Amino acid sequence: MSRKESSATEDSEFGKVLQINYERLQPERQRISLLPGKLRLIFGEKFHVNGNIDVLVRGILISSTPTNCKFQIGEFIDLPISYFPAVQLPAHLRICVGDESIADPITISSADDVMAIVGQKEIEIEGLALEGGVLRGNFVLRGNSVSIPNSYICINDFAVRSVVVEPPVARDSGGAMARFAVSVRSTDFVESGLSIDLYICGIPCPLASLSYGRVDPEGDHRRLTKLEEELRQARTAHTAQLEMLNVELERRLTAQHDRIDTFIEYLMSIMLDYMASEHQIQSDKTTFLQAISNIRQRSTGMETVAVPARTIRSATLEANSSHFTVGWYGLEQDDIGLFRWMGHVALISNPYPDLPIAKVELLIAQVYGAAEPLLRATADDVEFEVAETRMGDHYLITFSSPYTGEGVYANSFRIESFRSGCPASDKGETDTRTLSISALRANFSYAQSCGESSANG
Repeated sequence: MSRKESSATEDSEFGKVLQINYERLQPERQRISLLPGKLRLIFGEKFHVNGNIDVLVRGILISSTPTNCKFQIGEFIDLPISYFPAVQLPAHLRICVGDESIADPITISSADDVMAIVGQKEIEIEGLALEGGVLRGNFVLRGNSVSIPNSYICINDFAVRSVVVEPPVARDSGGAMARFAVSVRSTDFVESGLSIDLYICGIPCPLASLSYGRVDPEGDHRRLTKLEEELRQARTAHTAQLEMLNVELERRLTAQHDRIDTFIEYLMSIMLDYMASEHQIQSDKTTFLQAISNIRQRSTGMETVAVPARTIRSATLEANSSHFTVGWYGLEQDDIGLFRWMGHVALISNPYPDLPIAKVELLIAQVYGAAEPLLRATADDVEFEVAETRMGDHYLITFSSPYTGEGVYANSFRIESFRSGCPASDKGETDTRTLSISALRANFSYAQSCGESSANG
């Protein structure tokens, strides 16, 4: 080595020594330590802070700590960090008071650095659904918007399968969203169905669950049939009760009107008696007083005398009777007379619900879509025996009580036809009704009755 080169080398080494000594003479700046959930700011010089110490990443505020203290060399302050936004990494953390940086920036290189500071934080599930053999959904990241959740599913409490998660995307409302998906195979379905639990590593309990149970079609059919039967019975009882209330109301209104008329006649007779002259003919007076007596007796008898129900043996209901209640269409007339068409199911109100029904005879003029009727009848859910008699062009259907020598107490009589149709759909007519049979009259016969009297409705 020449002398000139040796001299240059010595000058360079001397310059390095001078630079090192100069840096040692400068006061040490603030140092930062990364801790779980916070940054620790250690002061290397005397420093007075009166305001907020802010932590920013790419201009986004993630922590702000107010303080008014004078810090000595070696003292520190912890800056809590509970949120990290969805930003591109690597990124720098800046520690500022106002617009001035008070420490050298810290570089956050990867999602692992963010996980070391803020942890996993809050995660929610949105849009979880099983479609086309794929379980899909979205992770909503509230605190740590950078780290991709390490997730897996547990199928039927046995099989474990990892979940594919896309990188998080920032949301306008804050935080980030990461879509995920995992395949579900047909072999995952067992006899009891399918159960899926979604887990995040580090969280012991499932974040979401999805299950499919095997359905028993026969069980559903039985429950539906039972429900329909209960609904039918409730509807039948309700209709019968309304009819009974209407009949009772009409009876009471009629009795009230008769009593008012009798009272008026009675008052008029008293007035005439008072105004009569003492010189009237005795026979006329006797006749007049006898008339008053008759009126009084009739008024009293109306309240106390009634036809005993047990003397009624039967009641005949013509087609125009109001006892043809639910399921019957309006009155029609042809050469035979008045009749009513019945739908699929209809009710006939019992004229005397306090008497046991021994049998019901129904005279039918027409049967829609069939040569002969096929009917079923019940009295408050007690099924009656059916007998058919051909009478020329008509049919006489006799419904008999199943109890020999005894009747059935019922508010209404239900008739169901197994043969019906619609003229509009069958023949292209304008009549859109569902028709089964046309009835001319019905006759109720009662059991355990005395006397020979009958009633017509």
